Amino acid sequence: MARLLFVFLDGVGLGPSDAASNPFASDWPHLRSLAGSDWHADAWRAVAESGRVRAALDARLGVPGLPQSATGQTTLLTGHNAASAMGRHYGPWPGPTLRALLGQDSLFHTARTLGGAVLANAYPRAYSDALGAAANGTVAGAVGRRRRVRASAPLVAATAAGVPIADMVAFAEGRAVSADLDGRRLAAFAAETPVDPGLLGTHAQAGVLARLAAAHALTFFDVWSSDRAGHRQDLGEAAAFVAHLDAFLGALRDALGDDVTLLVTSDHGNLEDLSSPRHTHAHVPLLALGPHASAFAGADSLLDVAGAARQVLRAS
Repeated sequence: MARLLFVFLDGVGLGPSDAASNPFASDWPHLRSLAGSDWHADAWRAVAESGRVRAALDARLGVPGLPQSATGQTTLLTGHNAASAMGRHYGPWPGPTLRALLGQDSLFHTARTLGGAVLANAYPRAYSDALGAAANGTVAGAVGRRRRVRASAPLVAATAAGVPIADMVAFAEGRAVSADLDGRRLAAFAAETPVDPGLLGTHAQAGVLARLAAAHALTFFDVWSSDRAGHRQDLGEAAAFVAHLDAFLGALRDALGDDVTLLVTSDHGNLEDLSSPRHTHAHVPLLALGPHASAFAGADSLLDVAGAARQVLRAS
């Protein structure tokens, strides 16, 4: 059975080689080693070689305006042009039109009969409880008295396909990972569930993700913290995130089994250009590594990702 680990980086484009505005333009040894290239537009070129495919994807989907999360993520997960379905780029949270697409035909649905699927993220108990009652991933409640709970496209798709949403107990037991890549922020946020310190840190979290990937046809990890760092325009925070990403992906590469294909890509630009708090028109990186990486050769748009991912999942 083929296995696909989809590491989704929210809001990461290919920006200029200017370290003053692009945190990816600094020296990141693991990122460079994995891709065989620096992660900026001046260096990144399409490559298809044994065990590695590198591409730059157009995130605009043929629709005017700045790409947005809900339509970009829905497109990645389904292969349908979600921006065209909406008549515009839309986000961050999917509404009825996008929930309908995600509820019928996502990668989670494909993997369900091919060895199973898992959404690797852990969520605080109050959040996962509020979402758990909604079979289609819609807004299901509130955290506290003012903060409404909304579901991202991956949560909607996973819930619609019957994939359980991991809570802090799963995280504390080493069955889920944190979007901050080292787990410390999530552990502090939900301090009512003690977490073994041995599960914290980028290397430990990468090990948990590798074990999940070994047990499922599809493992999807939603790294939404990258988009948050981009919107905040804080170069120090952004550089700290990329440092975690560099260490995390390096450790993940070392921990993955030979039967797992690793896919890393994004939905739109943002973090690569801290001169603005808005999304960008930048192409986004696609990196595929492993036994079925060749399925992604020739990809040049977000529209090409789901079909290639299904090809991997259906490989014998």
